[in-house]
Amino acid sequence: MVINIMIKKNNNDDKIREQVDRLGRPTMDMLKSEIAWHERRESYLRLARGILLSLVATAATILTITNLWVTVLQVDGSSMNPHLGVGEIVIATRNDEPAQYDVIAFYHNNKLKIKRVIGRAGDTVNIDSSGAVFINGNELDEPYVINKSLGQGDVKFPFEVPLGTVFVLGDNRADSMDSRDTRFGPLPREQIIGKVVFSLWPLRSQK
Repeated sequence: MVINIMIKKNNNDDKIREQVDRLGRPTMDMLKSEIAWHERRESYLRLARGILLSLVATAATILTITNLWVTVLQVDGSSMNPHLGVGEIVIATRNDEPAQYDVIAFYHNNKLKIKRVIGRAGDTVNIDSSGAVFINGNELDEPYVINKSLGQGDVKFPFEVPLGTVFVLGDNRADSMDSRDTRFGPLPREQIIGKVVFSLWPLRSQK
């Protein structure tokens, strides 16, 4: 009886060996190669996770900086020619207290605009028939203006800039809707996005 059981067990072992041989018994080199592949796979996955986390962190940082300090804008229109051209991409830093001569970005009637600050609250602005601009009786030196023009505005000069606003003009004086027109008027400071400081394309700083 014991002999019969041993014979059956040996027969089963032989069948198992035959099945393993039929499927292909892995060699030691094959096992090492399989282990190395899994290790490489884990290494690539760790690297991919690290890169993904770095990209997410970078994107979050950029979004934070954009929301808090800078805004990327595209120039639409020719009112700032030749200083800024149509389609030019610029960066504006957050600032609601711009200085005279600063080029600023702001919202007007829910549209993005870019103009130059000429007068601040309390200043008296005057523009003569030739287009020369005077602030508090002193003529401005405006090398950024190619062709001076009084424009088609209906504001009565001299004009005193109200508190909480700035008086803005486009550099292209003959083709700019700005504070010379009562439909536009002096710009409330709360509408200001910031000062345009840098051009991303074409690459140049702003003055």
